[in-house]
Amino acid sequence: MKCNRPRFGFSILLVLGTLFMLACSGTGATATQPATAAPTAISEPTNAPAPTSTASPTGAGEPAGLVEVAVWGGGGDDGITFRSPNGIAIDSLDNVYVTQFRGDRVMKFNPDGVLLAQWGSEGIGEGQFLGTTDITIDQFDRVYVAESGNNRVQKFSSDGEWLAEWGSRGTGPGEFVSAMVALSDGAGLVYVTDWGNNRVQVFTSDGEFVRTWGGEIDEEAQLLFPGAPTSRTKDGQLFNPTGLALDMDGNILVVDRGNSRIQRFTPGGEFLDKIEDAGTGPGRFSVPTSISLDSDGNMYISNTRSNRVQRFSPEGEFLNFVGRDTLTSPHGTAFDSTGAFYVADTGNHLVRKFQVEDNP
Repeated sequence: MKCNRPRFGFSILLVLGTLFMLACSGTGATATQPATAAPTAISEPTNAPAPTSTASPTGAGEPAGLVEVAVWGGGGDDGITFRSPNGIAIDSLDNVYVTQFRGDRVMKFNPDGVLLAQWGSEGIGEGQFLGTTDITIDQFDRVYVAESGNNRVQKFSSDGEWLAEWGSRGTGPGEFVSAMVALSDGAGLVYVTDWGNNRVQVFTSDGEFVRTWGGEIDEEAQLLFPGAPTSRTKDGQLFNPTGLALDMDGNILVVDRGNSRIQRFTPGGEFLDKIEDAGTGPGRFSVPTSISLDSDGNMYISNTRSNRVQRFSPEGEFLNFVGRDTLTSPHGTAFDSTGAFYVADTGNHLVRKFQVEDNP
């Protein structure tokens, strides 16, 4: 896919809402010994109750054939509850991994919503979490968890065995002021948005620092209203970045949340193009957070303030909504190999699964 020229010009400044995910502040300290027991494996998963099914269309304006087929959580028959689920990732077997900002753990499910394993607890030690904000999985099914509270990334096996960690609070290479979203590019690199430092940092899979971009704010940055920091930075600069995704050409899409836009970069950090339009109408961004791409390169972008996921063409043209009338503060999104689409319905403490009607 060739990069497209910007579709939108600069728009009015967005009043950035308070991000509840940053309610926790971390010390950056690291325990010398593992502080939690081994990950909990859930035995005999085939006997567990099935998740709630809601196989009906989710409302007008959604992609043709896309229906909500299941809802996980809520403490119903499946016994599953979440506390502010936010990050979602899919492994090579289409198992689904969910992080919880207030639950401080990772939960692993099969595609039918049966709980397979879980690990983590609140704390600063190995295998513990404080303000987990996202999760990504590499080509070897190794799991990387970003923590805003502990300002670090932790690496695990697919069953939750602790492998490594990197990061601490600071402004230097490999340091974070709230590690937000992680992305594995399938070629051995891990990208992490560094919220407080307004940048993306790139690492090897073992945590060795490679490069960074962003990290500057224009001198014109100002307070539009008291207590509501907002900025409009130059192309290639970032303000409180969150979501990350790979496009069809291997370029990096960054949700530039503070600037109400999506910017596209080469893997080396060279700015290519953008989509931007602050507001609440169709195709406009109101606190965008996460981005995922389907097999056709269409972009699905969650907007926490407007309680919806918006679908755009690869060229940045607004197409329609997903879950417009059901979501509250959605965050993480992900597609599996069948085209099933998962959304962390953070405000409702649920995970929702959508699927193309002719591919159940």
